[in-house]
Amino acid sequence: MGSQADYESGSLLPAVEAAADPIRTERPGRVHWVVVMTSRVATREGHQGAATIQTRFWHPRDHRWSENVFESLDHALRLFVDESGWVLRQHQTLDLPDAHELIFEARREDFSRPSTAEMLEDVGLTRDDVAKLLDRVDREGGTP
Repeated sequence: MGSQADYESGSLLPAVEAAADPIRTERPGRVHWVVVMTSRVATREGHQGAATIQTRFWHPRDHRWSENVFESLDHALRLFVDESGWVLRQHQTLDLPDAHELIFEARREDFSRPSTAEMLEDVGLTRDDVAKLLDRVDREGGTP
């Protein structure tokens, strides 16, 4: 994993770079801009491979902030680009360690997929079980 200085000097570039032409788009549909802010996560003593950055963006369907933790900036970028299908349009390094502003082009339908809670209910968990599980994840960090 590279340090903040490596990214700023350009000696270590992220695996995903901003799209070349911010005006032209390949995907049909109405554009929805997503601004993702990253920040450093305090690592717990004795945890190897623990997450190092947290991402935060407003989720239009859920009407709340979506926060996730990742091992690295590249890990977060790959999830947003490869799994969510978003297009990175701008990447700006901010003045704090591991602080970045990422601007993605997305579509409203990218946010219409089932929520984590809905998927857990689909596999047989009750609403109470889902709420308890998600509360535990929020308290302890990580994924369900």
